[in-house]
Amino acid sequence: MNKLKSLLTATLLISNFLPGISQVHFPFDNENDHSSILAYWYNCKPDSVKMVAFDQTGYFNSSLQVYGPVIVDSFEVKVDVFLTGNIPAYSNTFAVQKGTPAKNAPYKVSFVNNFFRIMTPVDQLSSDPERIKVTLVSVDKKMEKTILPTYHKISGHMKDFNDKPLRSFILIQPDAFEEACGVWSDEDGYYEITLPERVYNTFYVNDGNYKSTTMETWSWHMIVDQDQVLDYKIGTGEVYNLNVWPNNGGYNSLFISFRPMILRDKDFEDKTRVINDKTFKWLDSAPQLDIKDLNITINGQETEIYSIQPYMETGDKYTMGACLIQVRQLNPTFGKQTIKVEYNKTVEKDGKPVPQNSMGYFQFFVNYSGESAF
Repeated sequence: MNKLKSLLTATLLISNFLPGISQVHFPFDNENDHSSILAYWYNCKPDSVKMVAFDQTGYFNSSLQVYGPVIVDSFEVKVDVFLTGNIPAYSNTFAVQKGTPAKNAPYKVSFVNNFFRIMTPVDQLSSDPERIKVTLVSVDKKMEKTILPTYHKISGHMKDFNDKPLRSFILIQPDAFEEACGVWSDEDGYYEITLPERVYNTFYVNDGNYKSTTMETWSWHMIVDQDQVLDYKIGTGEVYNLNVWPNNGGYNSLFISFRPMILRDKDFEDKTRVINDKTFKWLDSAPQLDIKDLNITINGQETEIYSIQPYMETGDKYTMGACLIQVRQLNPTFGKQTIKVEYNKTVEKDGKPVPQNSMGYFQFFVNYSGESAF
């Protein structure tokens, strides 16, 4: 998994030129409560992918994540995993030193405020675990919690924009852009993966031809609270940094923001844009989209697009083209919303038609009145 992350870091340099920040807040409210101990086991078989444009192979496998409070400066975290029938399946003890990443260890320890996260590759189990016991222990302190994980199946088909099945892979990224597990689709484009219940920063879909013939397909802020069917199309573009929110206090609509990106024949040219009297390096990768190029659905139902307005997404030194779209909010307006954004257009280059297409998902909750309930 770490090898694949290193490989994909290069591929994300263009599409993630701003610092990566998880869309999900750290999942605890009270660092002294045992509820602040969480564990997730991501179960998938070891596999690999050949990235054509880079002539390299990346690897993905099962992993374990453990979150909890930093109880003292130095302590141990013991994890015991059991299958159905109380069958022991995994046991390991991790050393945690406050504010210090583990050195020369096969696992990674990171810190946010006064919380830690352990992430480690593990062997695939014969089935998803029934119980995960986590014990935090130091010389004079001890916290323990038994987690009964809930799992849901994510499945669907991966195709191109001509409805042709693609053998592609999906990587699951719970926090920011660190892969926890992944799976390939079969020759018919069908995939399925079982995931622990939680909110995921992104799902990443690729057929291995990134920057060669295709780009990446993304899902953002994915809420795994039930079995779901998610079909994907892989094209020559991306729906990157997708975010959706209700127009609270205004028209009965949703705002949709994303950065459209398309496959380029060569790297970005040396361009600049002046915004608010500040000069930015312009990474010009956005297609020129109109309403007729878009299809947007809410919980599978197509909605009316009121407007699309281009704007520039900026960082410290860089800027890239983005879109703000306003669409009709459909009934029922409460509960979980799955938004699918798709664009598909053809332009002419050197006398030949060139497709520009991609799609992406975003999920969120609204309250009974249809207002934000993130």
